[in-house]
Amino acid sequence: MLIEPTYTAKQYWSTILLAGILISIISIIIYISLYWFLYVPHSYLFSLIYFIPLLGSAITISFFKYKYVWNEFTYSSAFKMSFFTSQISNVLFCIFLFIIYNLGLESRIDLFNTNDHYNLQKLMSPFAISISMFIINLFLSVFFSFIIAIFAKRKKTI
Repeated sequence: MLIEPTYTAKQYWSTILLAGILISIISIIIYISLYWFLYVPHSYLFSLIYFIPLLGSAITISFFKYKYVWNEFTYSSAFKMSFFTSQISNVLFCIFLFIIYNLGLESRIDLFNTNDHYNLQKLMSPFAISISMFIINLFLSVFFSFIIAIFAKRKKTI
């Protein structure tokens, strides 16, 4: 008799939590590396930070499907897994940004040629940087989760 294994709620949520933490650690390492070693005023390398949750969520779902899902994996389960993984990494990454900018990491305001330094300092405060990163990643994670869930769902074959 063949028994098809399927996932449990504990496996589902522990995979989300662990993947979210790992994605945030990778995002932090890449952000710090780009900031200290490859920073130029108009660099497109920082856009990599926005695609790390996409790549991490896709790898998480494919690992989860390969390891635990043998039966049916619905669109809503795939969407929730991708979204919550992205949001856990988003929250941890934004908390890290807030702490590191409060501890003295420069926000590089001097790179902008403007006379309105007061408003620019308000927009480049640690709180504003972390909140804007959170909002951007929130919208991107919804968009990425829709795309990932389309490809990740698995129908039960008879």
